[in-house]
Amino acid sequence: MRSLFLLLMLATPALAQKKATSFADVADVTAVFEPAKAKPGETVVFKFTISPKARAWTYPTTTGKNQFQLPTTGDVVFSPSFTDPPGAEPSLDGEEHYTSAVTWQFTGTVSPTATAGRKKIALAGTKVQACNDQKCFNLNAATPPTAELEVLPGAVAPPPATPPGAMTVEPPVLQAPPKTVTPPPPSHKGGVKKAAISPDQHRANLNSVIANLEKGGANQPVSGGSIWAFLVTGAAWGWISLVTPCVFPMIPITVSLFLKQGNKSPGQVLKLASVYSLTIIAVIGLSAFVALGTFRSLSVNPWMNIGLGVLLLVFSLSLFGMFDIALPGFLLRYTEKKRGSGGMLGTVFGAIAFSIVSFTCVAPFLGGFAGMAASNKVSDLGLIAGALAFATAFASPFFVLALFPTLIKKLPKSGGWLDTIKAVMGFVEVAAALKFFRTAELRLLSPTEYFTFDLCLAGLIVVAILSGLYLLNVFRLPHDEERPNIGVGRLMWAMGLLGFAVYLMPGLLKTSDGQNQRPNGVVYAWIEAFLLPESVPGVGLPWDSDLSHALDTARQSTDGPRLVFVDFTGTTCQNCRLNERDVFSKSEIDELLRQFVLAQLYTDEIPTEFYHTPPSDADRSAEAAANAQFQSDAFDKNESLPFYAILKPLPNGKVVEVGRYGEGKINDRAAFAAFLTDALKKK
Repeated sequence: MRSLFLLLMLATPALAQKKATSFADVADVTAVFEPAKAKPGETVVFKFTISPKARAWTYPTTTGKNQFQLPTTGDVVFSPSFTDPPGAEPSLDGEEHYTSAVTWQFTGTVSPTATAGRKKIALAGTKVQACNDQKCFNLNAATPPTAELEVLPGAVAPPPATPPGAMTVEPPVLQAPPKTVTPPPPSHKGGVKKAAISPDQHRANLNSVIANLEKGGANQPVSGGSIWAFLVTGAAWGWISLVTPCVFPMIPITVSLFLKQGNKSPGQVLKLASVYSLTIIAVIGLSAFVALGTFRSLSVNPWMNIGLGVLLLVFSLSLFGMFDIALPGFLLRYTEKKRGSGGMLGTVFGAIAFSIVSFTCVAPFLGGFAGMAASNKVSDLGLIAGALAFATAFASPFFVLALFPTLIKKLPKSGGWLDTIKAVMGFVEVAAALKFFRTAELRLLSPTEYFTFDLCLAGLIVVAILSGLYLLNVFRLPHDEERPNIGVGRLMWAMGLLGFAVYLMPGLLKTSDGQNQRPNGVVYAWIEAFLLPESVPGVGLPWDSDLSHALDTARQSTDGPRLVFVDFTGTTCQNCRLNERDVFSKSEIDELLRQFVLAQLYTDEIPTEFYHTPPSDADRSAEAAANAQFQSDAFDKNESLPFYAILKPLPNGKVVEVGRYGEGKINDRAAFAAFLTDALKKK
């Protein structure tokens, strides 16, 4: 027994030492040049090998986890084009990876200005990751892949000249093979990857497009006969913005804010409801007139989305009965001295919170309305009136909803109903929190690793099941009273929620090509857009994320100049995903779009899949900001998403605007098809 104990004691440190603590514990890396010696002007190949150890693996660049930064200046100038080596295998979750040694080859040319001697060439900025079954490790950025190259003196010898008078004999060509052109690897949307350029250069390219842009009369002017038509239009935009996925989940915030107001007098409740609605009008109206761009950027800020997700979880726990949310005692005492102004303070902050949370979906409609106003030279006074019309229409339903809880609470036997409503709203807020956490991770990680589409969809299914079981009295929460039976209304709602959960379940299953199954119907399309579905590698339309390159491609087309269809979009834009999945994928629309050169400009952050070697997060965000500024400057202050425009590049460098599609979420597919067809006729 003592010998066994000593053996275990000796073996424990050895076993502990096998636990991976660094990149070197899971993989080896080597880098060499072939040939190892070269003269200025000669071609060399930088070979970088990752050799995963037992039960470890690494990734192809298509996953975004390995990213190579190739120098374009210095002693060796590299070509930005390269491909991932073959041999990647799908893991259980469908993500491709390498489990054995894999070598990337990067072709470069020794610079004509390179001096003779030994040179160490490093791929600074490269990100390399290797994992085992416990965790993942990144290669230390301070020690990037480095290989030594000896630059020989002299230059590449030119080919021998033909002596004067000598006859030049061309060697016979025996069925020469066709020239092989290797296209760049496709992006996650079926497009062409590009080499990274500096944000300043990207901005300069877009400014050049603006300088050469000629408006083509694409706008539909607002009738100038009456300001009332403009105000009605603004109100219509406000009402339409209510029918969005991230506004409806916020309704519980409005209701829960007033659940405790039932003991107040009707006049006090009316006062609180008025303050709540006026605060929404002030916040939304001010943002529409002054800081639309700033608020929209905040609405997609990952840290704000994390904060909003946490806030919703706190609200849900309160609605479940875990605790009550109340202002600090000193604030209550202070507001009591101010004749109950504490209630107003809570109302104001609740309205501000709702306005900020809902801005993710409201901003596109604000952008469309503001762009229309700017393009028609509406006066400042008219713009203020229009912004107030938009905000008032948006806030008007919440004035009624703010009064509704008190009216319910005064009805006979309404206590149990209120407890049920509170609990169900708590479930809804949990589902909304998942959406905000996913939105945040989409901005922080690409692709997502934690709040994936599958996880959030599973969470939504669980929420629907628990809500249905709760309504069936299968379990109770702390504030519930024991009930021997349930009403018909609860039974019908429970059946609907459980049926909804079953309807969503096929979305968790995969098809043979690794894609999520999609239940039929508009309901799943809305849920999918709400949760922001994952990109599907290798499918979709051939999008180009560089507008200047797309315009050049259209000019140089072998069958004559083509039109460029520009899609302004965002990584967290729900209506963008909805249009891509349910409109662009239809055969008749797909066929029309493929007759254009397609440019897709992200205005929040460019996905890494659009690059050979993705630049830093800051550069991708700066490039997206330049796209957003271009949209605003080129299209009359329009900042709505999605936004579609068609451009016609001319041989002299000018660019003519052929048309723009004013509807964000495409509700009329036939009208969108007619828009594309009419543009093609103008070609």
